[in-house]
Amino acid sequence: MMTYTIDYVIKAISTLLRDGELVYIGLNSIPALIGSFMARDLYGKKIRIIGVAEAQNPQKVILSPSTGNPFFVESSPVIITADSFDLAQKGKLDVMFLGPAQIDEETNVNLSVIGNYDKPNTRLPGGAATAFILPLVKKAILWNLKHNKRSLVKKVDFITGTAKFSNNLVYVVTNLGILRYDRESKKWYVDGIYPWSSYDKIVENTEFGVEKGKMELISLEERDLKFINDMDPYQLRSALENQ
Repeated sequence: MMTYTIDYVIKAISTLLRDGELVYIGLNSIPALIGSFMARDLYGKKIRIIGVAEAQNPQKVILSPSTGNPFFVESSPVIITADSFDLAQKGKLDVMFLGPAQIDEETNVNLSVIGNYDKPNTRLPGGAATAFILPLVKKAILWNLKHNKRSLVKKVDFITGTAKFSNNLVYVVTNLGILRYDRESKKWYVDGIYPWSSYDKIVENTEFGVEKGKMELISLEERDLKFINDMDPYQLRSALENQ
């Protein structure tokens, strides 16, 4: 059965979701999509899933090139994006995922540019509603598949959004593990690692300081792989392996 590094990221995401949570999935967010359905349908967590596809807790999804696929609503009620954002403003949105290119020690995220804003080295897709929702959502789960000192930086090149002035929970899930931000100490803690990673490897590849947290080992069982491959029969997630 085909296995990718991203499959461990998907499993890690599923472990961060809790019963009773309303979970919002943005555009082109493959790890978040599969991880959320894994938490709900494989591990039986009582969560509700909404998102940019405007489907309200769809029964079943087969991965397509876009997680905004309108066919998600074929067998589910519709909740429009404006209503989802309204839930966030009312404090009723529990979880949202973001995939920033850069994350820094103060929970600032960058989805805008790499380098100087006026003359950037790379112009990124942009933040959409990042600035609005990131400080409002109760739990922000950031994912980045290139855990290195260019992605997890002391200070982002541009602040697209921030949770610095919020009191919400912030996690980062990468190809090396799970990091959790502690607001009291203003430090990041390593809560999860994979079979190939370690605390030392995470320290080596993170520009800001990290401390030892729970250090739980994220492993994959056969049923995890079957679930992931059933949701992604065309192996679309493989495109994210070497980005």
